[in-house]
Amino acid sequence: MYSSERLKGIDVFVTVADVGSFANAALRLNLTASAVSKSVARLEQRLGQRVFARTTRRLSLTEAGVKYYRTCTGVLADLEESELEIASDRHEPHGRVRIDLPASYGRLHVLPLILEFGRAYPLLHPHISFSDRFVDPVHEGIDIVVRIGGPDAWHSGLGHRFIGAQRLVFCAAPRYLSEYGTPRSVTELENHHCIAYGLTDGQGWPVVSQGPSAGRSGATRHPSPHRGG
Repeated sequence: MYSSERLKGIDVFVTVADVGSFANAALRLNLTASAVSKSVARLEQRLGQRVFARTTRRLSLTEAGVKYYRTCTGVLADLEESELEIASDRHEPHGRVRIDLPASYGRLHVLPLILEFGRAYPLLHPHISFSDRFVDPVHEGIDIVVRIGGPDAWHSGLGHRFIGAQRLVFCAAPRYLSEYGTPRSVTELENHHCIAYGLTDGQGWPVVSQGPSAGRSGATRHPSPHRGG
């Protein structure tokens, strides 16, 4: 690998070749003429060949110097182009980004924001998928995942950010309530059937009480596929 000192030596060499003298190169690089001369001497020692033919009246490139100059100018041009591209990237996001969203929440709340963001940055190409399952962003090549739940549900090595809250409610069909009655407390929910989305068989559905005792776990009952609630 090239050290920073070697790269600095390339810059000095190219500048001397461009301006035709150590003194003028020193002025352009804000160095002393002695520092420029020593830099070129170290370069020639490393290459094992002279890159400049020196006379009392002029300074010119040797045959080896011409070849090395062509290579060095190409390297410096590539570095400059790369720096310009990176600087441009900071100001204008572009490229393909994969985003996985929860089905209903993603369509209602997140997708409109992504579409608006896409209009603001036309060089960015979002690839959006909808799912409610657990995904592994690293193995599945997903850049951004939006999920409902706390950070405990994710790998500790993944960064996360809170973007909003969603309110959960219980709903029941009028026919069901007329047949089974309307629950008046968390405890009464033990006696009711439910359809719980996203829970596996036997997992149950948690109920968190409101008011002064908020945060305590209430009763749970396994979902039933036979009743609406």
